[in-house]
Amino acid sequence: MERVNLFFLHGFLGRPSDWAAVKAHLPFSEELRFFIPDYFKDPQLGPQHSLDVWAENFTKWVELNGCAGERNILVGYSLGGRLALHALKRRPVLWHKAVLISTNPGFNDLHESLNPISAERQQRWMNDSYWAEEFQKSSWDMVLRNWNAQPVFGGSEREPQRVEQDYSRESLSLALTQWSLAQQVNMRPLLQSQLSKILWLVGERDTKFVELSRRLEQEVPGLQMQLIFGASHRVPFDNPKDLATFLSPFCKI
Repeated sequence: MERVNLFFLHGFLGRPSDWAAVKAHLPFSEELRFFIPDYFKDPQLGPQHSLDVWAENFTKWVELNGCAGERNILVGYSLGGRLALHALKRRPVLWHKAVLISTNPGFNDLHESLNPISAERQQRWMNDSYWAEEFQKSSWDMVLRNWNAQPVFGGSEREPQRVEQDYSRESLSLALTQWSLAQQVNMRPLLQSQLSKILWLVGERDTKFVELSRRLEQEVPGLQMQLIFGASHRVPFDNPKDLATFLSPFCKI
């Protein structure tokens, strides 16, 4: 029987343990292997690298784990979803399927060099730079409270506990700038070219990303998009069971 490798990429402030409930709802198989890199702590996969360099390093990491030529499935949530897009772009043939959860495909423009930077990108850069400074200098409790108070996280019933000792403030700050949406090219052409591989999931209470995903369905005809009911932006926490229910048949595990 063919071995299946599932690669989970957590979001900003995420931990590998964020995927425990999703894993628990997936069918057991001796042929199923899980890889959940703690990319904030792995120097090869950390935010000191640009998005493109990260994708190259992650591809090498996958191959070093002996997964080249096997059925590899990429699952990314939020920031992890954006990283997953870069990994898919870097080596499409390495990936059998890609499941993207609460993911932003980037600004819908034609920029490849990102110069000149549009007003929309400039605004995002200013926003991410503000948060980068907050995560460097503000008290942990205050910055965490303010971060979680952002409208995009509204409607979530299960706010994950985040302990300062689990993180490097510098790495978090770097992730907000090095991996800012302002640094990301438009991934819609990639989605169109890899259409059969991709499942796009969004929480039905996540107003911002539902609207974005509805537009994306028009921009990328044929995109397989599903709503996860009872979930806001934090889908893996709000409804891990339904997430696993969609993931399993799509990836045939």
